Amino acid sequence: MEKILDLKKTVAELVEENPEVSEIMAEIGFKEITNPVALNVMGRIMTIPRGAAVKGIDLAKVIAAFEERGYQVISDDAQSRQGRIRNFIERLSSGEDLDSVRADFVQEFSHVDAQEIMTAEQTLIKEGMPVSEVQRLCDVHSALFHGVASEPPPGALSHDEIHAQAASVNPDDIDALPEAHPLTILRAENAALETLLDTIEAELDGAKRTDVMFQHILALGDVRSHYIKKEELLMPLLYDYGVTGPSQVMWGIDDEMKRELAMIIKALKADEETLPMYEARIRALTQRIREMIFKEEKILFPLSLRYFTQMEWYRCYHDLPDMGISFGVPIPAWAEAQPWLDQEAARLAQSQVGGKLQFPTGELSMEQLTTILQLLPVDITFIDKDDVVRFFTNEGQVFTRPLSALGRDVMNCHPPEIIPVVRNLIADFKAKKRTQMIVHRYIRERPIRVHYQAMYDKSGTYIGTVEFVTDHAEPLEKFRR
Repeated sequence: MEKILDLKKTVAELVEENPEVSEIMAEIGFKEITNPVALNVMGRIMTIPRGAAVKGIDLAKVIAAFEERGYQVISDDAQSRQGRIRNFIERLSSGEDLDSVRADFVQEFSHVDAQEIMTAEQTLIKEGMPVSEVQRLCDVHSALFHGVASEPPPGALSHDEIHAQAASVNPDDIDALPEAHPLTILRAENAALETLLDTIEAELDGAKRTDVMFQHILALGDVRSHYIKKEELLMPLLYDYGVTGPSQVMWGIDDEMKRELAMIIKALKADEETLPMYEARIRALTQRIREMIFKEEKILFPLSLRYFTQMEWYRCYHDLPDMGISFGVPIPAWAEAQPWLDQEAARLAQSQVGGKLQFPTGELSMEQLTTILQLLPVDITFIDKDDVVRFFTNEGQVFTRPLSALGRDVMNCHPPEIIPVVRNLIADFKAKKRTQMIVHRYIRERPIRVHYQAMYDKSGTYIGTVEFVTDHAEPLEKFRR
């Protein structure tokens, strides 16, 4: 006889169906509720998920205990599913085989939409689970996205239908967007990226012509600018709407892949003949990139279309050229956005007209000051006392700075793994534990100096932080001569 544990039922109902439930619950830590008197009173209204919350017992561990005794646990309760997701992450962390976890994940979550999985992930992060642990679930997601290790049960929605439904967006709506719409451009980049991946994988399966393959792997470097576009233009805006999952989880996965690709390219630049040594890592990377393409197409892009206003799409389009061209996909003119672009240009021009700005050491017009800042060999970003980005110059383009970053909390402008560093630094500045931090490191193989400086008014009150970013490649080259 199959043993079923329906978490929607009360504890008393479950014990009546199978007295063994009482024994298992006592072993887990629910000794009080299994007392006959308590079972007759509290057990009539108490469910296992509610009892776990009261006792402070991890629901995932409760479910795991019953599954070990041969029970099939069923529930439509979101808290239960969140506990199950936590359990999958813990299974990965304990070293269980990925394919085994994937197979169970597909069986469990084929009927659950991506929005709910994303919400559960956000909750786990808020409860203190490290983002790096939640990111590991992305590898499990691929099973649900691509059908790895198991097929969905009969009657389940297709994966495309699940994710389109999750975002409340008709897939046809995305297909009908203008060719210059930011999402159309990003999707075209994904199509070109998939073609490049097909080429690389075909070469890996063939004669391994290293001279040709090396150029194709170099071309894969364009994935960086593609990821920057979604990280700087889409994810922070979604964060403003309360949709923090893509920013917290996808961004971290992107960074992992960018680091892996940079390492492979650096090694092959040093010696192309070592390519066979990196074949397994290249294959693993191309698969992860394919999975990210799917997540963008079925989760990130529909969610963005659901939430963003038309004005926000115009602003995204305005910032796209600063992110660079990816995989040869051009950014065509967008007639619909032109009136807004013209208005923005007129507003900027108007802001530079007027009288002089008075300084202790002289005066400048707004146009003169703007031109001087543009000529300085340094990028400047100012964050005010409330941690909001208020100003930047970005002539060096070391870090991407879209206009949409203005007025945004600086924490939402960084990948998850960097946020604690930024938060602690600004907290130290406010408490005057330190007044500056200077970092020298190579970024895209260029020697970069990043200087964070606290700012205080005459009374010593903190008024903000300024960041100076300088590319030292040219002066260092001059000194070497």
